[in-house]
Amino acid sequence: MNRFFISIDAIKDNEITISGSDVRHIRDVLRLKPGDKIIAVDGTSFEYLVDLKSVEKDKVIGEIVDKRKPLKEPSVSITLAQGIPKRDKMEIIIRMTTELGIKEIIPVMTERVVVRDNFENKMLRWRKIVLESAKQSGRLEIPLIREVMEFKDILADIKQWDLALIPWELFKERKLSDVLKNKDAKKVIIFIGPEGGFSHNEVNLAKEYGVVPISLGNRILRVETAGVVAVSLIMHEFNEI
Repeated sequence: MNRFFISIDAIKDNEITISGSDVRHIRDVLRLKPGDKIIAVDGTSFEYLVDLKSVEKDKVIGEIVDKRKPLKEPSVSITLAQGIPKRDKMEIIIRMTTELGIKEIIPVMTERVVVRDNFENKMLRWRKIVLESAKQSGRLEIPLIREVMEFKDILADIKQWDLALIPWELFKERKLSDVLKNKDAKKVIIFIGPEGGFSHNEVNLAKEYGVVPISLGNRILRVETAGVVAVSLIMHEFNEI
């Protein structure tokens, strides 16, 4: 069943009013009509089974026929600080980590990032993808896609996370599971480099700020694989998979 995110303000007297771009999607793409049902998610604690009553040009109105608590979001809040890759690889990363339960994604400018163009259109595209993926995977929340940040600027604010990790292909002494063992971390950030990875200078700088180097295994992973593997492993360690 199709899912849509709504605000609390959209609910009044057991009715839900949907506006904005979702109206066109309901009317012209899905071709839903009065009598069809959807699921609406308020982004906080409940999801609603909604019976559509009217599908108009600028709004869709439905009656709530059931209200229930959906599956909870993960107990661990994971931020992926992703060095911006080339072509559409960021889209793949966003889709898959959203399905896994990521909290937020920060596109990061690092020494080896090749893409240096205007990111305004890319941000619009990325935020559309994260919304679609959150709907598809039954998320209660829409992960945040932050504005593009410089690597050093994230490090300067690193204390907002309980644990910061940086996988590096030249580091083999410590696995991710070793770091998470007996750790009571609720907020974790993991840095993933672009094609070419992180430079020695970047890893050394990260270590100065308390970021922990780790290994993701014996093989070198592609940029669109590394973040997905890292998030999966963290979720597994927290019994979220």
